[in-house]
Amino acid sequence: MHFANSCDALLMQTSDYLYALRLCYETGAANVLMFEDDIIVIDGWVAKIREALKIIEPKSRSPRDEFWNWVYLRLFYTETSITWEDTDFAWRNINLIFFFASVTGVAGMFILRRAAPMTRRHLDNLSIAVVCSITIPAFIALYFMIGKLSLQPPPTVFVLNKHGCCTQGLLFPRSQISDLMKYLEERVHGQTDQMIEDYADRDGKQRLATAKQLVQHVGLQSSRDNSFINSQSTWAFWFELNDAQQLRQEKEYLREKLGTNTK
Repeated sequence: MHFANSCDALLMQTSDYLYALRLCYETGAANVLMFEDDIIVIDGWVAKIREALKIIEPKSRSPRDEFWNWVYLRLFYTETSITWEDTDFAWRNINLIFFFASVTGVAGMFILRRAAPMTRRHLDNLSIAVVCSITIPAFIALYFMIGKLSLQPPPTVFVLNKHGCCTQGLLFPRSQISDLMKYLEERVHGQTDQMIEDYADRDGKQRLATAKQLVQHVGLQSSRDNSFINSQSTWAFWFELNDAQQLRQEKEYLREKLGTNTK
């Protein structure tokens, strides 16, 4: 299991990206890893990619499998773009959650007031109304505001078909590259990352990502003519929580586990 990488290509236009992708593809590599130039990577990134590929392989063999027909493995994304969606059960039923939580609060406080008379001076009708119509809904809202990724951390590799953002680090399996290159050649003009997403949407391909980003975007200027503040916000927050000592330990562990020489 090996892959080629093009670490120093300035991939600002589709032609640049296509040229680098084809160059790596022609090496015969099983996987091609495309980097943009305005990044830094974590210590042990090769070992972590190999670990991710070990997870993906058995889950992508059949059309019934979770990772079937995957087009790339994303090494970078920004958490701010991943929000609650209608596909999330809790978010889809948030109005019912507010309603039942408030009703349960009212019922519970009336039962408590009846069962424990000493609480009546604190649980008057006005207090119950305030708690159930303001306090309980406020805490539920704060729960959702914490963020989807903080409340539901993804596994080592997970499906990220929307809101991935950008092409700082993408690994393509060889089986997908030929068709992708043909699509980019046909489109010619446009933002490369968006065209890759359009290609995946058109053919119903899965896009995967590593739970913790292996790449950090450090560029302050955008080829899209984005504002300075938007360029700065393309940022992986989890990446900044990495500890150098822990990364070294994880790298050594994966070296032994995978039985390969990795950086």
